[in-house]
Amino acid sequence: MQDEEKQGCKKCNKCGFLQHISHVRCLECRNDKFSIIQPSGECKLVTFTILNAPPAEFRDKKSYTLGVVEFENGIKALGQITTRNNLEIGMKLKPVYQKICENLDGKEIHAYVFEPI
Repeated sequence: MQDEEKQGCKKCNKCGFLQHISHVRCLECRNDKFSIIQPSGECKLVTFTILNAPPAEFRDKKSYTLGVVEFENGIKALGQITTRNNLEIGMKLKPVYQKICENLDGKEIHAYVFEPI
């Protein structure tokens, strides 16, 4: 599975419920037929926090901002926010897919980071 595919979610073909890609049955109606939906459009900030003790993979940073965003198509995602200044719940953000770190084995990890618009 490509890194970009891991960012998507499953949409139930019967009831339309959005859920994490790892579930094998719909959490709402128990259906087992899904479409894979990728996040699209701008997103808005749902909540955020500042991590002052980042995990080892982010050893090059003293701290960073982590937030939950909701895309225009309903998908929610967790990711780094490029700033900690002037953040407000509900503000618009732009997703940028990029390298965020190297894991402890030296493999590059890519994910969305979010920039204020």
